Amino acid sequence: MSTPGPSSGDSNSSPDPPPGRHYPPPDAPPVYQRPPTRGRVAPKATQGTKPPTYWWLSIVVFVFFWFLFGAIGMYYSAQVSTRWGYGDALGAQRASKSALIVNLVGLGFGILFWIFLMSLGSESE
Repeated sequence: MSTPGPSSGDSNSSPDPPPGRHYPPPDAPPVYQRPPTRGRVAPKATQGTKPPTYWWLSIVVFVFFWFLFGAIGMYYSAQVSTRWGYGDALGAQRASKSALIVNLVGLGFGILFWIFLMSLGSESE
């Protein structure tokens, strides 16, 4: 006794619906999928004012003092705008505070480094 095979002859095809039934049922509502959004998401309404980004301080620290701290400060400065755009006011405030702290630490290390370098230069005379 042999078992019936697929009706279309293709071994990967789905089985046929039972007789008298249609897929999907005629009374089922159509299913629509939302297309994925690309690019920038519309900013949500947030309360209050946008916290400072400290971009200028990040760039100054990056160029003149300690580039590693400046680069980290730039990352947090960019996070302020991104988080604010998504409506995350608390996250934007935290990123702003982190940018300020990292930049001030880099500024402090940079100033100490320049003082140390100038003191080495004055000893050689």
